[in-house]
Amino acid sequence: MTADLLLRAKFRAEMWFWAKTLPLRCRKSRDFSDIMRIADAGASRRYAGLLSTYIAKRAKRAARRPWVMRDRRCLREGILAYRFLTLAGIPATIHFGVDRTSIGKAKLSAHCWVSAADMPILNPPEPTMVTLFTEQNRVGPA
Repeated sequence: MTADLLLRAKFRAEMWFWAKTLPLRCRKSRDFSDIMRIADAGASRRYAGLLSTYIAKRAKRAARRPWVMRDRRCLREGILAYRFLTLAGIPATIHFGVDRTSIGKAKLSAHCWVSAADMPILNPPEPTMVTLFTEQNRVGPA
């Protein structure tokens, strides 16, 4: 097995594990700082070389059949993508926002998306989204 195939297999297995255990990790999260502690990947860059588009695609795939957190798909995908982009050494930003048309209604419509190089790569926001909070990963030179 080539090194690239081995890296991708390890990546996919770890992402699958994170996708399936994310609801347990998030069960006591109360605010953005709690969510960001979960998404923080630390200093490891073990998936350097993987492309941001590949990571975003795999995050959507890994989070597609949730055991719980069914009503928060964009949050599950966003946390996964942000964490694994960091592990690949790719500068990324996770955004949290609300739909301005839902403000004042019985149910507030929230959304989470991820961008790299100032372009949304996962769950692009609708034009009516207002950003409430952003966090940029701390990716330094390899």
